[in-house]
Amino acid sequence: MLISDQNAGVPRGSMNVLFLTSTLPRFLGDMQPSFVLDQAHAWKEERPNDRVAILAPHDAGAVLSENIGEVEVRRFRYCWPENWQKLAYPAILPNLKNHPITALLILPFLIAEFLATFFMVRKQKLDLIYAHWVMPQGLIAYLIKRICGTSYVLQNHSSDLEIFTRLGPLGRALARRIIRGSDKLFCVNAKQRNFALDLFEGSGRQEMEQKIVTLPMGVASDFARDNQSSYDEKSLFRFDLGTISRLSRKKGLPFLIDAVDRLKRDGLEIATGIAGDGEDREALIHAARSADVEFTGFLQGADKKEFFEQTKIFVFTSVAAGSDVEGLPVSLLEALCLGKMVIASRDTNIQMLPEWDLLKEHICFLEDPSDIDAFEQAVRQVIGLDREALKVRSSQIKAIMSRYCWDQLIQEYLGACGISEQVAA
Repeated sequence: MLISDQNAGVPRGSMNVLFLTSTLPRFLGDMQPSFVLDQAHAWKEERPNDRVAILAPHDAGAVLSENIGEVEVRRFRYCWPENWQKLAYPAILPNLKNHPITALLILPFLIAEFLATFFMVRKQKLDLIYAHWVMPQGLIAYLIKRICGTSYVLQNHSSDLEIFTRLGPLGRALARRIIRGSDKLFCVNAKQRNFALDLFEGSGRQEMEQKIVTLPMGVASDFARDNQSSYDEKSLFRFDLGTISRLSRKKGLPFLIDAVDRLKRDGLEIATGIAGDGEDREALIHAARSADVEFTGFLQGADKKEFFEQTKIFVFTSVAAGSDVEGLPVSLLEALCLGKMVIASRDTNIQMLPEWDLLKEHICFLEDPSDIDAFEQAVRQVIGLDREALKVRSSQIKAIMSRYCWDQLIQEYLGACGISEQVAA
């Protein structure tokens, strides 16, 4: 990858990088996931001379321009008045499913995102666009490269490539063009990588074997480093079971509530905490009215750390919900990096981690969370572990997952992109 020496405001030997995304925290305390922002901060820390910016959709109440730490954040409007901007947040696919009329915003969104990116490329002479999600950001990055020649890499998170396949042969052809035009396609699990590779045949597939790689999103380094969660004798647990996620259909939370409710009827009280917010919050609260379940709301910072510390076992019950499928939950990685014992369903795609052969000996794998009998058995199994057994597993899990802290993982991303160490100004 070529590094420009002539960008305004950027030291010689450094890069001007734009992260392009359709989701980003809109304000302090927002429930939107911060993994793009965490990655941008990790990039900036590893290469301090680089200029790092993020372009994301605007939303009512968000500022158009701000600096978060040393990362520049810009937001583009795609509809007026501002409170009609209902496509991007909390997530595009659920919004389209729950409110089909928002499909009318797709074209304005694409045009606005393209123009905002184009003007940033022209003004700031970008070296690289890092496009999160192949659709729509990958499409925008592809068009920008065709017009301006700006290099781009892609990050596939969940089911965005499937959108192209639904458009038939033309959609698949466009997906292949976008991937071929990129310097690299990162997939957060092996299943997504195989799906991308299956778009190509023969020699084309062989060429893509090197371009398409598996690397999940990471865990904020300060979070994993500062939170010394353990199972020693001094640990006090507020919750026996806990989870932290968006409260949406694909998270499978009704199955967790059903299992806890049934265990209660069998005489086993399981204090359960569900952290997060989302479109299914009210329905889940209603479903949990007879179980010992507390909804904490969206947590971040010190409150989030405290939740991890005060929860004994973490449960992740993801299920495929039509086109809205899981990539690899960042909260699952957070729990593992803290050495927490977890119960994880197949649809979390935990088994797609390269470390799965080592990890599976230390966690509880749940094939199908809708099988409440099996779910109950899994809960009884892990709740029955004594502290010494949990301490041993915790130490082993943390050692296996240490690479997924951003201060280490970002080096793998940079290396895969062919970006060398930071050159001094």
